[in-house]
Amino acid sequence: CKQSMSEFMNSDTIFRNFETKNLCKVLKYGTFVWKQIFTNMKRYFSCFFFFSLFAISFLSAQVNEKDLKKMSYDELKVFFFNERTSVFEQKKIAGEFVKKAKKENDESKLARGYYFYSLAENEMNVSIKYLDSITQMMKPNSEDLSFPILAYYQKGVLYGKMFNYELAIKNFLIVEEISHEFNNLEYYYDSKYAIGKLKSENLGEVRDGLSLFKECLKYYKKQDFSKGYFADAYQRTIFALADSYKSLNELDSASYYNNLGYKESKKIKNNRLHFLFILNEGANQVLKKNYYAAIDSINIALPKLKEISNVGNNILASYYYYGKAYEGLMKYEKAIVYFNKVDSIYQKSGIITPEFTDGYRFLLNYYKKKGNKEKQLYYINTLMAIDSSFQNNYRILTRKIQKDYDIPHLMQEKETIIKGLHQDKKANYWIIGILGFAVVLSLVVMQHLTKQKKQYKQRFEALMQQNKTESLTTEVAEQQEKSADLGIPEDVVVVILKQLAVFENKKQYLKPNITLGDLATAFETNSKYVSIVINAKKQKSFSNYINDLRIDHAVEGLKNNKEMRKYTIKAIAEEVGFNNAEAFSNAFFRRTGIKPSYFVKKIQEG
Repeated sequence: CKQSMSEFMNSDTIFRNFETKNLCKVLKYGTFVWKQIFTNMKRYFSCFFFFSLFAISFLSAQVNEKDLKKMSYDELKVFFFNERTSVFEQKKIAGEFVKKAKKENDESKLARGYYFYSLAENEMNVSIKYLDSITQMMKPNSEDLSFPILAYYQKGVLYGKMFNYELAIKNFLIVEEISHEFNNLEYYYDSKYAIGKLKSENLGEVRDGLSLFKECLKYYKKQDFSKGYFADAYQRTIFALADSYKSLNELDSASYYNNLGYKESKKIKNNRLHFLFILNEGANQVLKKNYYAAIDSINIALPKLKEISNVGNNILASYYYYGKAYEGLMKYEKAIVYFNKVDSIYQKSGIITPEFTDGYRFLLNYYKKKGNKEKQLYYINTLMAIDSSFQNNYRILTRKIQKDYDIPHLMQEKETIIKGLHQDKKANYWIIGILGFAVVLSLVVMQHLTKQKKQYKQRFEALMQQNKTESLTTEVAEQQEKSADLGIPEDVVVVILKQLAVFENKKQYLKPNITLGDLATAFETNSKYVSIVINAKKQKSFSNYINDLRIDHAVEGLKNNKEMRKYTIKAIAEEVGFNNAEAFSNAFFRRTGIKPSYFVKKIQEG
């Protein structure tokens, strides 16, 4: 190709031909040269293409064929975090890491292998089990705090995602305690920040979160926060402070920290935080009722945030504050557009936080004025669904939804709308009516369950406090009672009562399948006499008498025998003479007012 181009560019040859006016030859020669060029280029590009394919295939084969057993720990680590490594491959690498560590009896490397497993695992409960393995085998030391402290921290993160805030904070507190003991301030303030985020954003304890953020900022200010870890930690803390002050409606303080974060993020060219500070100040300006300033800020931030991956709720937030700004400017049609975009994102992701629910109030009122009952019903149902999810995941949201929307009022309004739709859409009326009934039924069931739970607790406490004094026969008192009205000789009654006392003391009632006839035979009397005495003196039938003795024995056993608490309900039933778990459970509930499973669970918790 190079040679042909050289020949083509040889001007002497071309101009000589022009000088002799042999144009035909020149054209033929030029055509020949261009054919040579394209032929050679095609050949060279083909060679280059197949060579590239070969190289890629070769390298890919090398990666696939590498024997993981021959890799060093560092090589395995690099391979694990390679962006092209799949989850399946990551688990294989983690497995090899663990095998290698066990073979070499290297506890620190074994912990890292389990940590890799936890990162590669999609199921959070399984991931936590790997982290538990690390915390059980690794004790903190001054030379290396990586494990178990990373494991505790990651557990805190996972429990937070699972909305188990109590366990999340518990693990972050362990990180704080260990890092304080060994004077590792980075981990110490990381844990404080994490707890502050949970308190501020998830538990509604914004003041508590704010206090923790201030502690963190005070520490980071003393460090070199112009680059690296401290730059990121410093700016995320500034953002948390600005967000907390905004939640508390202390808007000047929020603006101060937004402006500070804006300047600092610009210095180190952190685009993501830079535009988040702009967006956050836009939201702050909405609350200050500076609506045009708010729209300008969001106009700057939103396009950039869309270019950045992993921006979380920030696009939804942008649409929400657009809506609030246009609502403030009384440009309601534009507000509707953006609040509907918020709803669209929620419907697709199923994710929304308390901060962004107020748009639904506007939508409801707007469509009420328009007389659009279908839209009203849609947004009422959406709000009730949001309330249900918030009660499970957020404490703050339950308060907010009740304050801002008043769920009973919404239910009443919903019923009114349903009646209005009845004439035109009878089929829809019944569907929605059933839905409304289901909601009411759910509330009734919840109320009943709450009441039942309280009763169960009271009965459990009563069982734990009482002594075993009521189940044994009180011989003297019974012998003094007159028995003539039973139609049985009094001396026979006394003998049967004594025999019953022995029967109870020797716990013979634990024998399975015991019958009234068995007891009469053992007492050397007849079944009728035994039945009459039990009915009169024990105030219960024979079967209830036997069952109550067994249940009393089970209760005392569970209170005093830790091993018995580990049994299944079926095993406990068989232990005290019942043939099956169902009969035992029914008898237990009749005697105590609670289920045996509940009793076992509560006694284990205590």
